[in-house]
Amino acid sequence: MSSRIVAGHLKICDGQILWADEDAHHLLAYAPGTLADMPFSDVYEPSADAQALSGDAMPAPVRGVIEHLGVTLIGQNGQAQRVDMRGERMEDRCILWTFVLASRGLRGERLEVLSRRDALTRLPNRIPSTDELASMMQLEPGGDKSRLLAVCYLDIDRLRDINDRFGPAGGDTVLREMARRIKTAVPPDAVIARVGGDEFALVMSFASRTQCDEFLRQLLARLTHPYRLLDRQARLRLSVGVSLMPWGEQPTEVMLQHAQHAVFLAKRPGGNHVHYFDAGQVRDEQLDRQTLALIKDGLGRDEFFLAYQPKVDMRCGRVIGFEALIRWQHSERGLLQPSEFVHLIEDHELVEDLGDWAIGEAIRQAAEWFDQGVRTSVSVNISPRHMLRPDFVQRLEHHLARYPELPIGVLELEILETTAIKDFVAVAQFIGACTQMGVPVTMDDFGTGYSSLSYLRRLPLTALKLDQSFVNGMLDDAEDRAIVEGILLLARALGRTMIAEGVESVAHGHALLALGCTLGQGYGIAKPLSAAEVPEWIAGFERAPPWGRAADCA
Repeated sequence: MSSRIVAGHLKICDGQILWADEDAHHLLAYAPGTLADMPFSDVYEPSADAQALSGDAMPAPVRGVIEHLGVTLIGQNGQAQRVDMRGERMEDRCILWTFVLASRGLRGERLEVLSRRDALTRLPNRIPSTDELASMMQLEPGGDKSRLLAVCYLDIDRLRDINDRFGPAGGDTVLREMARRIKTAVPPDAVIARVGGDEFALVMSFASRTQCDEFLRQLLARLTHPYRLLDRQARLRLSVGVSLMPWGEQPTEVMLQHAQHAVFLAKRPGGNHVHYFDAGQVRDEQLDRQTLALIKDGLGRDEFFLAYQPKVDMRCGRVIGFEALIRWQHSERGLLQPSEFVHLIEDHELVEDLGDWAIGEAIRQAAEWFDQGVRTSVSVNISPRHMLRPDFVQRLEHHLARYPELPIGVLELEILETTAIKDFVAVAQFIGACTQMGVPVTMDDFGTGYSSLSYLRRLPLTALKLDQSFVNGMLDDAEDRAIVEGILLLARALGRTMIAEGVESVAHGHALLALGCTLGQGYGIAKPLSAAEVPEWIAGFERAPPWGRAADCA
């Protein structure tokens, strides 16, 4: 039987030995505790190391790991020791070196010792395969089909805060203590591994999902209990991803990947959450990522275009402007409406790119109509993320400057009521900046966000667009009609122009005119038009308006 191979461990930060374990002291013949705070150069002999750089620094990994063979370290007694070393860059930017005495006949075995175990916690740095696991648990190959196998991925949220507050030694103490707590919480046949700087993996067998839930609840409580460092308390938050399935359904390596994916979703609520891997959810997210890539490519290939829905003065029988609505001519799926793709990019930078493109295209089209003798405004919907982009105003100025011949007010912007409520100060600043440039701002879908009167009074909005859900039902529903009437009274009291969306028929127009609302938009007026159709449609509408023309209209 071969004797145990002793591996020492040194943690080095900025050339100083921050921490050394008992075996490192033993191999270098130092008294326990004496290596800490020593310069690494006191024990490293670069002149004897063929791999050394100039000076006294040993090459260290920028990230990941690096191996050095035949390095010379100097013991306290001055005796040189030839060692094989493996260095790993830690989360706190320090290097953790593991070393064993070099021996030609045992080099392969010694390097395996360096690579298979985490130096700081003495835990394995990988999880076993399914067959290895079955062997460890004294089961038949393939495991126990009557039980569920769980691979859990534990990720410490913001361990860097501990390092910032207590230094790298504090982070190391937390990691060692966490490893100890996990060991005391799991049954003897469980497997624990440290698989990253602040990440642990746990492999266990359960009879049911409920049993797994209860275990993880208790484990989280144990691991988030305060840690004592330098006579102070530190608290941690953990996110846990779990892959749970019958034995043998997937290799443990694949299950670990599933658990890693699940932990990202566990982090979204802010930590201290458990999320189980869901293959269907992953497939949906993969499809979403593919769609994002196609949207990005589609922008570059000019697959997007704008359609234009008229806004009209029903009383005077004239067109007051158009709302630009984005469409996607997908290379495989054909024409796509905004509802089929916009929701995928609402929290992605692509919504900014698409919105910026829409503004530029709307202004370009308005200039083209202007050259044809068509004087009309165009409004563009702006997403919350795009609106709050730091360089939005500069980009808007750039687009407007390309067409100096256009009069002020040709471009209008529309924002959602819910956006204004969530970030009132930023929205007020945004509206003020746009107004100074001669770009009016309208609040879209008004009536759905429960804006307070004080908010509306303080926002320099040009107009409000009454949400179509109220207009659609006003012919048959007395409550909807009362809501429309109340909102119109509110708009007049605030001195705001009101435009009714959802004018689906001539009858809707008559009902709105009876309540004093003269401006409308909807399929009863016109469906969205191509840019080429707009000039002829304007002429036709104004020649024979559906609601006639009041005598006092010019």
